[in-house]
Amino acid sequence: MRKGRDQHMQPPNIVVIQADQMAAQALGAYGNDAALTPNIDALAAEGAVFDRAYCNTPLCAPSRASMMTGRMPSEVDCLDNGDDFAASVPTFAHRLRAQGYHTALIGRMHFIGPDQHHGFEERLTTDVYPADLDMVPDWTRPLDQKLQWYHEADPVFTAGAAKANVQQDFDDEVIFRTLRHLNDRKRANQAAGEDQPFLMVTSFIHPHDPYEPPRENWDRFAEVDIPDPAHPEVPDPAVDPHSHRLRTMSGFDKRNPGIEDVRRARRAYYAAVSYIDDHIGAIRRRLCELELEDNTVIIVTSDHGDMLGEKGLWYKMSPYEQSSRVPIVITGPAEVVRPGRYANPVCLIDLAPTLLEIAQGSRGGAEEEDLAGTSLLESARREVAGEQGPEDRDIVIEYFAEGTYRPQVTLVRGAYKLTICPGDPELLFDLESDPDELVNRAGDPAYAEALSAMRADLGTSYDLEHLEDHVLGSQRSRQLVADSLKVGKVRHWDFDPDPENGYVRGDFWAAFSFGKIPDSTQ
Repeated sequence: MRKGRDQHMQPPNIVVIQADQMAAQALGAYGNDAALTPNIDALAAEGAVFDRAYCNTPLCAPSRASMMTGRMPSEVDCLDNGDDFAASVPTFAHRLRAQGYHTALIGRMHFIGPDQHHGFEERLTTDVYPADLDMVPDWTRPLDQKLQWYHEADPVFTAGAAKANVQQDFDDEVIFRTLRHLNDRKRANQAAGEDQPFLMVTSFIHPHDPYEPPRENWDRFAEVDIPDPAHPEVPDPAVDPHSHRLRTMSGFDKRNPGIEDVRRARRAYYAAVSYIDDHIGAIRRRLCELELEDNTVIIVTSDHGDMLGEKGLWYKMSPYEQSSRVPIVITGPAEVVRPGRYANPVCLIDLAPTLLEIAQGSRGGAEEEDLAGTSLLESARREVAGEQGPEDRDIVIEYFAEGTYRPQVTLVRGAYKLTICPGDPELLFDLESDPDELVNRAGDPAYAEALSAMRADLGTSYDLEHLEDHVLGSQRSRQLVADSLKVGKVRHWDFDPDPENGYVRGDFWAAFSFGKIPDSTQ
């Protein structure tokens, strides 16, 4: 029987802040001297930092569905950005709501399908991308016959400051609604005379391409020496055909950016990250102003990274470290979060059991639940106690979307990283001796035993032939549904937020009384 939280202790509030395409290597907290991320860095200095955190698929919608359910994309059958996320699959929002938490989503989560809440009691903005079956890949289609929603090379050539754009408009609304929602939770508890714990997930679209940050953030990097890609050369197509497929799909095979294009795009990306950092600082200040910070856990993460010109690649969709690594930083009350830096590999499916542990106050998280991950707090305890090392926990990364023709799976075990895709050469990297993933060890006799064991374990977990048939069948059926829903009267699945109702309605003076949060500093 696990020891639970003392019955008199108030369960902590939880604030999850997610950026889109924010790579771990682009943050000061992860060793980047050019980054201007003081707010994330401050959280990292005070809290727990997971130095080897991976997404479970380097693509937005399936990564987020996997993160929310604590299960692999193939388990929840959310394969790509045009795949619906079943309403019957429990998410961490469902689980915490059942524990008595108020749950709210503000911003982006890329839910595809008619369920646009997935357990959140409130959702305060729509998404920046459509919720319909608009982005169904087609593995039977040549990659140079582009679907209209494919990533393009153009954002690398047009990167720079913008006075306004779709992504800025979206994130400006997200931060406004986030700060207002924190006020609302304070008001609600004030009116009720007791504190209901809350889960607030705030999710931004930056620094996702197009790389077009506000001028203020762009100007911060005028004198900053942002490093060029360490290895911009494209891998040999005979060794790594997947990277060449990604380049073909996005048009980089025909338009290769020059060094000034690369530098401008990287500066814009770093500026977009600093824009997110500004918002994180605003959230933390509001928590402090409302006297909520002392009993609130803050988690900062991303859904995947960005290659940013390494190996001639941009955006995500690759198993390489720059694309598949994400930041995970957690800070909170001392009895909940043990500060420090943790080297053991973890991943986004660990977030759901982590939130359950925080909510329940049970060491080890909710291990009895049908979750594939391990609580990040439990992982940290095992590492500190010497009970678990880097080789004791496998991380799996799946990819079933555009830019490939067959299922791709990657296994991270200690320093070794194996990628298998039928028809492609196996890729085995030793991240300890080769952190830039430049030398394929799959044919090296010194690694034959490790390769054989890892290949066998992936073969036990995945029937890639059956999985390929399933993916192709799913693509066909979803495309048929998508095409049919465009005929006749069209009903989109995009979330339509409820109208604002927080002002004076009904009892005139009661509305003013409810709306006021007294300033105790007067």
